[in-house]
Amino acid sequence: MRDRKVEIMYFYSDLYENRKGLSGLSKKLRQKRKDISIRLVNVEDPENEELTELYKVNMVPVMVFLTLNGEVAARRSVPLSAEKIIEDVADRINKGELPNPAVEEIRAKILESFRSATKRDELTQLVAEQFENDLMGAGPESEIYERVNHHISAINHTIHDLEALKRVLQKFSKNQHDFVV
Repeated sequence: MRDRKVEIMYFYSDLYENRKGLSGLSKKLRQKRKDISIRLVNVEDPENEELTELYKVNMVPVMVFLTLNGEVAARRSVPLSAEKIIEDVADRINKGELPNPAVEEIRAKILESFRSATKRDELTQLVAEQFENDLMGAGPESEIYERVNHHISAINHTIHDLEALKRVLQKFSKNQHDFVV
């Protein structure tokens, strides 16, 4: 029998999910897995602002998995209905596989470097938030690099598309200036 309890903090918005439905899912999971404890955290509630900031939640839904001693073991951007993912992560925590210090070190280095990059407008800020959220939700090292490569590809496509839009707009610009992208 499992002797450790994995705490899950489920961050959600009442704009998209209702607490009653989430409570039912939470109860079902707790009955199935006695080693899991779920705390529902509505990001719209001002009382949860400190928790939302502490765990760097900028998109929902997000599950933050904590070890018995309160250490963040994993983070997943999945709904509470994703039982298989929840059980897999809880099992890995109980086996001592999560958190993985080597993976956390890589993630921290990437985030530190990434956060130092300039983000001058809302679009850039949105892309940065999505990347950070995806990176925080990545599990093993291979998944971290897969997400980095995915975002590099997406950014390259976006740059290409924005340059095409710039050329179209320049045709109709009164002053015909070259703009810096």
